[in-house]
Order: sequence, then C-alpha cells, then structure tokens
Amino acid sequence: MFGAKRRVVSSLLFALLFMLVGIIIASMLDLPTSPVAKNRPDILEPSQTSTRPEDFSTPFINVVAAARDAVVNIMAESENSYGEAGRDEFFRFFGLNHPRTQRSYGSGFIFRDDGYILTNNHVIAGADKVWVALSDEEKYIATVVGSDPETDLAVLRMTPRDDLPVIPFGHSEELQIGEWVVAIGNPFPEQGLDRTVTAGVVSAKGRKNLRFSDGSVLYQNYIQTDASINPGNSGGPLLNLKGEAIGVNAAISSPTGSSVGIGFAIPIDFARAVVPDLIEHGRVSRGWLGVNVIDLPKDMADELKIDGPAVVLDQILRGSPAAEAGLRPRDIVVKYDGKRLKDADDFRFQVATSPINRSLNLDLLRDGKQISLPVTIGDRTQATQVMQSPRQMPYSEDTWLGMQVSECNSDLAGRFGVDCPPSGGVLVVNVVPGSAAYNRNIVPGVIIMEIDKYEIKSLNDYRDAVANLKDHDKSISFIIYDTEGNLRWVGIKPTP
Repeated sequence: MFGAKRRVVSSLLFALLFMLVGIIIASMLDLPTSPVAKNRPDILEPSQTSTRPEDFSTPFINVVAAARDAVVNIMAESENSYGEAGRDEFFRFFGLNHPRTQRSYGSGFIFRDDGYILTNNHVIAGADKVWVALSDEEKYIATVVGSDPETDLAVLRMTPRDDLPVIPFGHSEELQIGEWVVAIGNPFPEQGLDRTVTAGVVSAKGRKNLRFSDGSVLYQNYIQTDASINPGNSGGPLLNLKGEAIGVNAAISSPTGSSVGIGFAIPIDFARAVVPDLIEHGRVSRGWLGVNVIDLPKDMADELKIDGPAVVLDQILRGSPAAEAGLRPRDIVVKYDGKRLKDADDFRFQVATSPINRSLNLDLLRDGKQISLPVTIGDRTQATQVMQSPRQMPYSEDTWLGMQVSECNSDLAGRFGVDCPPSGGVLVVNVVPGSAAYNRNIVPGVIIMEIDKYEIKSLNDYRDAVANLKDHDKSISFIIYDTEGNLRWVGIKPTP
C-alpha cells in the first residue's frame, strides 16, 4: 500500500512540474495564461505597426457607386403566331392562331433624368412590349422613342415616380488603348445576375467589318475590351474612370457564346450623333453626297507624298450634291469639314451624321493641287426615294440583292455617264444602302454581263438567272463593267 501511495505522489509531482514548465513557456510566447487574458484586447493587437495602406479601395468603387443605379434591366416581349412544333401544330391544323410570347433580355442606362434610356436596337427590335426594371426592383413599361439598326442604337422612355440617377456621356474619341474601363449590365438574366460589374482595359479601337446579329449594322467603329461582356450585357454602359459612358456594350466574339475576353462596345460618339434625331423624329435623318469612296492606296499616297489617311472619290452620281459642288472621280479627300479622315468608313459616317442642308468644305487634292470646295449635304432618305421612284426609273426590276436593273440603252446609260457594251447587258439603276450589293461596292451605272456563268445580254437573261439563284445562300459570282469601263469580277453573298 505504501508503494501505491508513493506512485500517486510521484505522478502529482510530475504533473505539477509540467504545468510549471507550460506556464513559463506561455509567458515567453506572450500567450494568455488564464481565462481573464482572453478578454484583454491588447493581447490580440499586433506587436508591430502595420505597413498596409489605410484605404484598400480602387477607382472602380467610385465609378460603380455613381453609375450602378442608373443601369436598368430590359425585358422585351413579342408574340409570334406559332411556337414550336407539337402542341402549337394542333392549333395550326384547325386554322387557329395560337400566339406564343417570346422574351428577350438586355440592359440599358438612364442618360436623362426625365426617363430617357439608351440601349441596343437588337435588344428591343420587334418587341410588342418593353419593360425596364430599376435597381430598387421597381418595373415600368417603357416606350420605344426611336431606333436605328444601322448603328444598333435605340432610345426608350419611361415615366418615373421619383428622381432618377443618370450616367453622363463622355467622349469615346479621347479613349486610349490600355485605358481602364468598367462594364455594368445584366449577364445571364435567367440566373438573376443583374447589374454585374466587370473591369478591363481598352484592347483596340476602330474595329470594323464585324458581323453580329442580322448583319444590319452598317456604321461600325467598335471599341474592343477585355472587360467581360456576356449575353444580356447588350445595351449596358462601358464607363471610363470618370464615371462617364464612353460606349454601349453590344456584342462578344466567342465560339461558345460566352465571354472569352473579347467584347465590343459602340462608341458613345455614335450616340451623340444619332440620339437627338431619335428623340425628335423617332428615326435618323442621314446626310448624303452621292459619291462612292475607297481608301487611298498606299502606293498612291507615297507617290503624292500624302502623310496620313485619305479617301478617293470613286464615283459621282449625276444630279447629286457632290456633282453640283463640282466634285470629280479621283479627287482625293484629305479633310472633311476641317477634320482629318481616318478611312473610307469614317468619311461615310461623317457624311451620314452631318445635318441635312448644311454647307461645309472638303479639302481635296486634284491633279496634285490642293483645293477646297464647299458642298451642301443632301437627304439620303429623300434621295433613295427619288432613285426608286417608278417615274424616274420606269424600267427597273424588283430589288434583288439590294439592286435594281434596267435594259441597257443609250439614253438611260447616258444618265449615268456610261456606254452600253455591244454585246448587251443590264444596267444597275439603283442600289439600296446597306444591302449585299452596296457592301460589295456595286453602284448605279454598273453594267452586269454575267451572273454565276449565266451570260446576261438582256432583261430576260437576267430574270432567268435571278429565278435560278433566288434561294442561293452562297456567294454569287458577277462579271461587270464598272463605271470607269473596266471589266471586273465581284462576288456578292446574299444577306441572310
């Protein structure tokens, strides 16, 4: 028994010894040694002064705080007569119209405190009803004030119950490649990801010849950014670090349909040019000179010692504002209204957005000499209607690929300053702006000699060729005489 007591005492002594050692070590490590120490805040303070900055915020925070509530979600509703096969086929069989509601989603932003909203045309195109939802989840029915497919912009209006936040327009021309930008929108709306914020940089400017949606966007000068833009972001703002809208998010380039770091926004300067017309008239009144232009070839620029871009007038339409101003084919336009031109697309956009009936100067090079000519901007819509008028073009065929033709005779050909070939052909008398033919530089005065190996000597030959190719969806080969009398080939792909 005495031995058992000794073992108990020894165990207690060892336990006390280990506790004493633990207390000593804890005191050296500055660890709490009793429950009371857990309530001492000074124990948890760092022993050294922190070197981290007091403000961890980024410039994006202020941008988002100022702009977020001015971004709206848009739902566009349209009704189709028939939906998918199956149930709806039952109604069609009995001659009943069973409408099916379709919804599309996008974004927009308020740019005036009286309820005006900017978005993409493709977000609301064909809609019977448009709803907008604010950041406080209040929903309003919006009216489409005006839309412009050629720039893919549209203006909506809602009647607010309270004061609205707005996003001011900046100047996209001032953007620099590498500049930080912020995109706000409604990506993947079916998942409820409204007003998502992404940030990136401007990757490029002036992106052109891109094919989005139905291909109706004629005026292109896209801002490319790596800020994530996904389905549903369309119509939302692209912002600079001042909180200004410098673009309208429009599209992505992705094989999967989701963002891969290549997004495109319409420059806000396009909106500056078209929004006043959309608000006042519901459509855009575009300027017209009646010319066809091409970029100045580099070898010609080097020969003429032209430093910087310029465009060449390829054709002047008879009776057009350009003809009345004395412009000639092969004139080289260096400046438009005192501004240096970037390329032929820039020239077309400058003309289209110039006020109708306004007089301005073109700085030209003609035969190596510098001259300046005043021109008065015409109305493109009015000019197109006149050119399509049956009284003006009594022999024109129905439009195909955006062009109308007539039997080539000396009287009609003389109006375009061309001669009919001895072998015949048909004369193009009108081309619809933005059409498939227009995009391949087919202009009035061109004479068609062959279509997809069909020899064209008369209107009957042309009609036969059109009948055989009416539903053709691949590029169609044409042999033509251009307005300079040169025989050349051109391929025209029908617009889907």
